[in-house]
Amino acid sequence: MIHTEHTTHPARTPTRRTLLRGATAAMALLVVGCESDDDGTDIAATPVSEAAQATLLEQIAPDRTADLSVINASFETLTGEDRLFAFGLVGPDNTPVRDQEVTVYAGVRMNEALQGPLTTTFHDVPNQPLGMYSVRLDLPEAGTVPLIAVTADGGAGQTALRVADPESSVVLATGEEAPAVATPTLDDPLGFESICTRQPPCDMHAASLDTALAEGRPVMLTIATPAFCETAICGPTVDVVEDVRTGGEVPEGIEWIHLEVFSDAGTTLADQVEAFQLQSEPWIFGIDGAGTVVGRLDGPLTVLPDEIAALATATA
Repeated sequence: MIHTEHTTHPARTPTRRTLLRGATAAMALLVVGCESDDDGTDIAATPVSEAAQATLLEQIAPDRTADLSVINASFETLTGEDRLFAFGLVGPDNTPVRDQEVTVYAGVRMNEALQGPLTTTFHDVPNQPLGMYSVRLDLPEAGTVPLIAVTADGGAGQTALRVADPESSVVLATGEEAPAVATPTLDDPLGFESICTRQPPCDMHAASLDTALAEGRPVMLTIATPAFCETAICGPTVDVVEDVRTGGEVPEGIEWIHLEVFSDAGTTLADQVEAFQLQSEPWIFGIDGAGTVVGRLDGPLTVLPDEIAALATATA
């Protein structure tokens, strides 16, 4: 049965500030996953101490200092094997560190176990100079994991990775039932001033989410606002999803749906977005024919065509 309301976690009512507020670094190109409720309470995991990160750096590169800034791309990463983690790298002069040979090490349980060296892959981000590195991690437990990135030319940077299990995830997680909410279509805009702020509008507004789920159709749901995005990723997200959708390399029978974040000109958070309890944007959810979330991508992960295509294949 498909629930009409997601009830696994306590309901939140994010405002525009709490939904989109993301700490930024360098050129504000990647979302960092640390948000606050209206009362100022931090809902992200407590960061690993500088001492813990320094200890990890001393273990793997005792002759280096952390002269690079590592910019987390995701709000949170779920526990499990072979999880995708993406990040940007910026030098001490705020210059993007692009297309370098970068290796990652992770202290999976507060330095009790060391994972690495792991090879990264560099990706260009459409219309943005920073770019993004991705790596696959095994994350058996929830918590905050220290992570070190080192470059072949002697640079190093450190960060803390927020890891959540599906039961404690802030955002709708893999294995949970998607909220079967009505989404704007060409025939019924549901009061939205614009059902697609992309120019030209995308072709992902033929069906409503609740109808597609009721009919047992798998759905690739993109939640992004090209015109009112605060992270410079939403516009490219919808473009990239459209390219994947029409590229002929994904299974047939999937309903591709785009949902704007705001029901008006960037001020009023859409009720449909609140149902997904988002704390950042953009997001992509793969929902199977039974209404279960198969996987999700957020932030700059939503501009990786291979990952979008892989999620679509798993969803079909």
